[in-house]
Amino acid sequence: MIDTKALATQIKIALTEVSDDSKGILSIRRRTKIYVAMIDNQDADRSYRIRISLQEKCVRHVQHLWTTAFPSSSSLEDMLILAHQVVERRVSTDQAEMKAHRFFQSFDRAATNPANDRAIMVTDAARQLVVSTCYRDPYADIDETLRDDDELLPDSLDCSYACACAVAGGMNWRPAAEVDVEARRAFWMWYLNEAIPSALNN
Repeated sequence: MIDTKALATQIKIALTEVSDDSKGILSIRRRTKIYVAMIDNQDADRSYRIRISLQEKCVRHVQHLWTTAFPSSSSLEDMLILAHQVVERRVSTDQAEMKAHRFFQSFDRAATNPANDRAIMVTDAARQLVVSTCYRDPYADIDETLRDDDELLPDSLDCSYACACAVAGGMNWRPAAEVDVEARRAFWMWYLNEAIPSALNN
């Protein structure tokens, strides 16, 4: 069973942190505590599906940023379909990871245009979603030693963080004046108030 009391406590703390943070940040340290609280230690498959559902909701939430930049491409939707195929064991994990990395690499040229920065972060989030589906261990995406998202390499960002960067227009290390702090705060509030409960209910 999921420890709903522990999860509710972590979400309550997180809501306060996001509200009070001058840059609207929800730290990876707090998100990790939430991820751990969402694990059902008696049902690994349920835990895995909750994790993937939450990540997909994040990508769907920012998908419009990608579609605006690349309106004639269906490749992001293809990645979301691929994620479902992996979950249902209809595609091998090796094949899925290869496709996810090729998808991201196919936008290398587009990434040189600053106007595409937000969409490229969504591209990265979709890649991370597919990669995450390849690992069914409930603790696969959890590293309790991390204190800052920006400690992660560009190719290993947390899916939800990549989505937050997309709406904000920049990573956490960027000065507040250079990003949309309130859009980032709104994303994390949605994540805590709506996305997590929805993933759990699904």
